[in-house]
Amino acid sequence: AASSSSASASSPATAAPGGGATAEPRAEAKTAAGEAGEVPRPTPLQLRRLWINSAVPFVGFGIVDQSVLIYAGDAIDATLGVSLGLPTLGAAACGQIFSDTSGVLFGGTIEALALKLGLPLPGFTEAQQRLGIVKRVSTFGSVCGVIVGCLIGMCNLFVVDLHAAERAKRAEELKTIMKTVMEDGRKVLGCARATLWIVDEEKLELWSSIAHGENQILRIPSDEKSSIAGWVYHHRELANIPDVTKDPRWCGKLGEWRPESMICAPVIVKDKVVAVIQLLDKMDEVGNIVPFDNNDEKMMKMLAGHTRIFMDPDDN
Repeated sequence: AASSSSASASSPATAAPGGGATAEPRAEAKTAAGEAGEVPRPTPLQLRRLWINSAVPFVGFGIVDQSVLIYAGDAIDATLGVSLGLPTLGAAACGQIFSDTSGVLFGGTIEALALKLGLPLPGFTEAQQRLGIVKRVSTFGSVCGVIVGCLIGMCNLFVVDLHAAERAKRAEELKTIMKTVMEDGRKVLGCARATLWIVDEEKLELWSSIAHGENQILRIPSDEKSSIAGWVYHHRELANIPDVTKDPRWCGKLGEWRPESMICAPVIVKDKVVAVIQLLDKMDEVGNIVPFDNNDEKMMKMLAGHTRIFMDPDDN
């Protein structure tokens, strides 16, 4: 009994030298834990206010970023994309440069406008601002804000002609080949003018940038009652008209040109009419306008066949 009491008495003494070395770090850890525990957790109201204050400026950023990207990309696609053959994705990448630049230039302005809204501040202490939950809520608010802003900015797609650049590229692709084909066809048949109408099924119209005597894109409805070219498109057959002024399908005049004789033929690719060739006013050796004959009809069908091959080389 005496030995056990002396052992118990001596154990704190022997542990004291070792315990003295570890007592100080433990005390510091407790102090640090106590200090951390003193930081109050943000209230739900504070976190909601933080989310709103983080989201609102980024809604503005998203709107500006998406709007600039759409309009700049569309402008580049319709200009450099057509003239240099730049793909649509390349035009979008170039538009992104302008979009990011606008974000840098107007970022401070957007933040200042957001502050002028007078949104209630969360009122965090300096210690609370360093909490993980505060950083996560702030990041989440920013992400939600920029997503909403980008979605709002995408509404610009409703007012932008999404197919304008595509039509211009299509016309540019066809221009060199089609000019050659139409010029040769015009000369072989001895016509005053030739026009290649391209079918646009979405807009229900026929349009052409390859028309002799015209420097602008022509557009006419594709309805069969609106024009002879429209009738040929719907009926998928050649039309040879000696005098268009006496034909009920004639709509009046073609631009500033009023023809007399006309021959039209459909260009059929994979059992689908994609274009209509129109030759106007065949002339004889002395320059008088005469009707097209059966040989002209055969030549017209051959011209439509060659045009089909140029427009879709895979359709053999």
